[in-house]
Amino acid sequence: MENEFFWNDFKLKQPPLVTLLVKDTGFAKNVFVVINRFLQQLSEPDAKDFEETAAMIGRLMARRKNSFRNMPGFRSVCKLNAALCRLLRLDLARDLKNFRGVLPDVCDEDLGGAMPTRSSFEFILVRLLGFYHLHERIRECCLSAAAYFTQLLRNNFFMDFTTLLIAAIAKISKLSSLQAGKSAILYNKLRPQIANFPQVEKHKFLAENQELPARLEPPTRTNNQTQKDETPDIVLIPKKVVTKVEKAKLLAKSDVGTIIARKETPVQDTKKPTFNENVLATVADAQKFIERESQARKLNPPPESCFTRKIAKHEWLAAQTMFNRKLSKEPEKALNIFRKFIVSKIK
Repeated sequence: MENEFFWNDFKLKQPPLVTLLVKDTGFAKNVFVVINRFLQQLSEPDAKDFEETAAMIGRLMARRKNSFRNMPGFRSVCKLNAALCRLLRLDLARDLKNFRGVLPDVCDEDLGGAMPTRSSFEFILVRLLGFYHLHERIRECCLSAAAYFTQLLRNNFFMDFTTLLIAAIAKISKLSSLQAGKSAILYNKLRPQIANFPQVEKHKFLAENQELPARLEPPTRTNNQTQKDETPDIVLIPKKVVTKVEKAKLLAKSDVGTIIARKETPVQDTKKPTFNENVLATVADAQKFIERESQARKLNPPPESCFTRKIAKHEWLAAQTMFNRKLSKEPEKALNIFRKFIVSKIK
């Protein structure tokens, strides 16, 4: 199909909004109701929060465009701001209000009336497609920018600005998913009604090689727990815990006699916890490993579950410094060097 993404043309010429007489106008009531409900949702507090957060992202981008202009994550913020400005130019609410205004006041299956043409209705559906896919572009830019600035936040880089920017990006991504879901619901309710609108044979809005999708799927949130579940963790052998009740039962069954206090060594399993290299498969796994080992090394003495207890303090600090320094520029190289260092010291 040529011009597959024709909905992305913001200079798309709108067909003249004219009406034709039809014999059956009963379906127009459902069209009016769903459009009116969607317009009411655009005036809810969530929509106002979306506009305010979008304006904040634009101000943050303008304030730091000279400091962060060469950073790939900041370029994602610039693309996000451009998509938000393009969404403002789209003005879907204006087109829906104009189309709703030409629908008949009295809708009855037995009464005829004037209805807008199919070309005008198809133009509304195309604008809904542009609104839906533009929000999809906004969420992609949010994920790209958030992933980059989260790494800067871990390195204490521009803490105040980075924290505020990540919070604004997270909020705009959440509100964008809500608006995209509402537009998908409206599109799915309007799309089956396209055959009921009168069509002018000589004036068609869509070309022969263009076709509207039959259905739009509401956006689904990504589950960050999947990667965590797939990552193997360090296997630790649990110690057997003897409760006070079990101790009392053992004493009751013992032979009555003179009790002599003896120091008994607790029975421990001969198996020691083994280190699994797969726990350092990703950068997130390495960061969790560093945090867990640092907490265990603070104990005196470090427990058996602390794999880095035999590594000298200055070597452990040097390994962390090297990992964090190379993480922002070369994350894969930082992970490989850190993994080789840990394996060489433990095994």
